[in-house]
Amino acid sequence: MAEAIARRLGSPDVEAHSAGLAPTGWVAEHTLTTLESLGYSSEGLWSKGLEAVPTDEIDVVVSLLGRDAFDVLPLPAGARREAWSILDPFGEDEEVYVGVARRLEARIRRLLEEELGRELPIS
Repeated sequence: MAEAIARRLGSPDVEAHSAGLAPTGWVAEHTLTTLESLGYSSEGLWSKGLEAVPTDEIDVVVSLLGRDAFDVLPLPAGARREAWSILDPFGEDEEVYVGVARRLEARIRRLLEEELGRELPIS
């Protein structure tokens, strides 16, 4: 969800990537339907590992697992680090997915506004 949200909110100035420590290779159906219902494109999303992300080109690394994840994440020198503890909604009902998406949307918006130095339009 974070990748799709960051892509749209930061477009055209942001190239967003998302990866996990234990990718499944597929995206949960509730993730796809939640993104689409909130107006985010799920096109091109897939569950991928860290090896699929160009980590040497990243300016900001966000961990959704809190600070402990930085112990295992490849962190480019000089990259900004953000540790957010946000529930993985996998296996929950659609209401939980929407809540997580809205929380991600708010956090990503604030982060992008700080990084880009401007307010993002409300869509």
